[in-house]
Amino acid sequence: MNTFYHGDCLFVLKRDVDPESVDLIYLDPPFFTGKVQKGKWKGEWHPEAMEISFEDSKSYWAKHLEVMRQKAPIWLSDIGSKYPEFGAYLYYMMIRLQACYRVLKQTGSIYLHCDWRASHYLKVVMDDILRDQNFQNEIIWNYGARGTVRRIGFPRRHHVLLYYTKSDKFVCNPIYRPYKDPGLGRYNKIDEQGRRYALIKRIRSATGEVYYGRTYPKKEGAPMTDVWDIPLPAATSKEWLGYPTQKPEALLERVIIASSNEGDLVLDPFCGCGTTAIVASKLNRQFIGIDIHPTAFSAVKNRSHELFSQAQYISRDLKEVQEMSHKEFETWVNEFYKASKPSPDRGVDGITTADGVPIQTKTFEVGYEVIDKLLTSSRYHPLVPKPIKKIIVVSQIGFDDSATKRKFQIEHTEGIEVCLTTPEEMLRLED
Repeated sequence: MNTFYHGDCLFVLKRDVDPESVDLIYLDPPFFTGKVQKGKWKGEWHPEAMEISFEDSKSYWAKHLEVMRQKAPIWLSDIGSKYPEFGAYLYYMMIRLQACYRVLKQTGSIYLHCDWRASHYLKVVMDDILRDQNFQNEIIWNYGARGTVRRIGFPRRHHVLLYYTKSDKFVCNPIYRPYKDPGLGRYNKIDEQGRRYALIKRIRSATGEVYYGRTYPKKEGAPMTDVWDIPLPAATSKEWLGYPTQKPEALLERVIIASSNEGDLVLDPFCGCGTTAIVASKLNRQFIGIDIHPTAFSAVKNRSHELFSQAQYISRDLKEVQEMSHKEFETWVNEFYKASKPSPDRGVDGITTADGVPIQTKTFEVGYEVIDKLLTSSRYHPLVPKPIKKIIVVSQIGFDDSATKRKFQIEHTEGIEVCLTTPEEMLRLED
């Protein structure tokens, strides 16, 4: 269950994550800053500072304009007509939030992390997808002194977490402010039931003094409000990695404890340096982390080599798949199709678990002979169900004309479906 996916979260959410299987989603996507986010990080596994950058510029979002204009709903298209790049950004977020909705359980919760640039528009998107009656709260995260210095106006010191659920039945574990917090010291009296209270009024009567105290129903402290004062990790702390979008573990701890239970599945579609996965693991939750940047997984490994080595790593990145060795590529294809490698293989590299379809995997350009050989091997293979209805041939590079010719011959004369495909076709993202 603990898995890191390298690729676009839209593809992974649509293909690799089962519907209504996730208990909690936290996502910290691009904020539409209009610039390239840059930074350096280092650690035990990377003693030399490693540069990292994320595209969040208007020119990057302009690449999504055409899709937005073709497929966006009318209200979003109207925004896009006035603010094209911003409209493209909102559409990018909308289709990924829709994919999040698909995998979220009926009892699940979702927290969208954003800032002043897009939070109001993203709430409209969230209201449309999750329905406004499932909006639970707008949480203000006050991250402390490291904010934007402004010459005019008030310095910015907070982000926003839009908190929604999928239905009116959801996990909600109460969190309390400890009494050591400033402002709670006055609750220094304890009644016979162990509840703290503050003496607020005293009336003297004929029988003596009568005290009126204000009590809280729990012993732990005052209920946590929707304003969270959690500072960013200090640059000198062990937690701080230097990753550009790193969030404090205390922030994710509060989200995960409040909206999930032990053993639940937590998903982060923009996992970055892996804070969500690390905290989820510490709190005995399962996790799925997705990120499109390969440096993100180097950072995760740097922070927690043990966690990364124990989790499954699956690539949905075309460049990475195209550079795999033959053995790696064969393993990847079988994982993609949920197939197992027979032993001995007898000319068949994999057989799908669900319907027993035989698979052949090659790292070179495939021609007539490879397809013909797979069909023959499948006919005599004891583990391939008969009659054969379909075969799959995957080439890391592609197919020549003779392969296409043999495909049509088999399909028209024998009625067996022949699927010829490449990683580029397998990983094609359809918005």
